[in-house]
Amino acid sequence: MPGRGRVVLEAVRFAAAVASSPSGVLTLWKTATGGSVVGCLPATPVPELLHAAGLLPVALESEEDLSLLSGRIDAWMAGPDPPPFPVSRETVPRFAFPHLPPGSVEEALDRVEALAEWACAVAGSPASEGALWKSIRAHETRRSLLAALDERCARETAFLGTEERRDIVRAGIFLPPEAHSRLLSTILGIGRDAAPIPPGEEKGDPLIVLARRLI
Repeated sequence: MPGRGRVVLEAVRFAAAVASSPSGVLTLWKTATGGSVVGCLPATPVPELLHAAGLLPVALESEEDLSLLSGRIDAWMAGPDPPPFPVSRETVPRFAFPHLPPGSVEEALDRVEALAEWACAVAGSPASEGALWKSIRAHETRRSLLAALDERCARETAFLGTEERRDIVRAGIFLPPEAHSRLLSTILGIGRDAAPIPPGEEKGDPLIVLARRLI
């Protein structure tokens, strides 16, 4: 596309490489952090819990994704129903997260606390309150940048090709939120300041904030 600088073009190419062959970036992430990859079927509504514990949630969209990530999944988070496609029955940690909305904040909090406990067991260490707030901010920043990408593409239809845009969004499945935010901000040419959180909210319980999302 005309008018795009070298840095943006390299970022778009990087996104395409991650989207088409994610196993390499997951291997690098695991080597650099010592963390574990959690395969999610479907995508978890509260990825912050896994991220705060030092895990990387990856939402698998198809059997093709599963084949691309062969041997890279360390744990599974799935609903109580059979997954949309068969997954390995290897002996790895698994967590069943209910699909139906909870009937109350208390029930939602029970679910969130159970997932947090499981995530910490998989990671081998607990997630602090500070880590949870940091994760909430990181994911909110990414969501705000994705919204900015949508707005830019709607306003400037020649800014990205259809496949380029799809690759950029898809790359976020396999990247931690901070890395995806850096990619998005580079492509958009804007800063990636942490998304604002209402004053005083960080003084509360981050698990309750995430539980309310499930209602």
